[in-house]
Amino acid sequence: MLEMFKQNLKRHKYKIVVGLPMAVLIASSLSLVRDPAQMCVVPADNRYVKVGEDVALDVTANATEPINVIGASIRVPEDLLTVESLSKQGSIFTLWTEEPTITQGIVHFSGGIVSSEGFLGSGTVLTMHVRPTKPGDAVVSFDEVHMLAHDGTGKEVECGNSPITLLIREAGKPSPDVNNDKQVNVIDATLVSANIFLAYESLYDLNGDGKVSFDDLAVIFHAMR
Repeated sequence: MLEMFKQNLKRHKYKIVVGLPMAVLIASSLSLVRDPAQMCVVPADNRYVKVGEDVALDVTANATEPINVIGASIRVPEDLLTVESLSKQGSIFTLWTEEPTITQGIVHFSGGIVSSEGFLGSGTVLTMHVRPTKPGDAVVSFDEVHMLAHDGTGKEVECGNSPITLLIREAGKPSPDVNNDKQVNVIDATLVSANIFLAYESLYDLNGDGKVSFDDLAVIFHAMR
């Protein structure tokens, strides 16, 4: 099994395209191509964050077929986020062929799972700790995701990718996730609109102008995009 793992690594080379957001996902499978697998970036807590906050982002592999090798590059917008650390704790990897590193806003890594079964299901590959530096919409994204087969042939398996957008607000301003359910939707809009005509509560003053108004609803609608 270890020899087959090494052969898959030697058979394929991963080219990093610095000019585009990208991720290369290499895997192997015991069956034919079926529904797309996924490579995702998932916020460990909430994607509605504030400047200076420590934000943990889990890089997750969702395999619909057994996989055993993964390699990826992930673009982090340096004008909005600083990568503080890259953690391998709790990773599904049992072997790292390229330790996690960051160069010019791109996180690189490769490795895999050495076992007779490979890996099937959902699991964390890597955790990135980032710190927002200024307000804005920070897109952490992938491109050109690939998987290879676990049967020794190195065949490619169809897969997709899911970027994440962190909505960064100034420190001290309330979150658009008013009810703190980790999503912004019509419920949050209803709570803000209901307080437009009531006594002032800073929780609903999303733009920090000292009043609750339709301008705060605009913050909600932006977050709902």
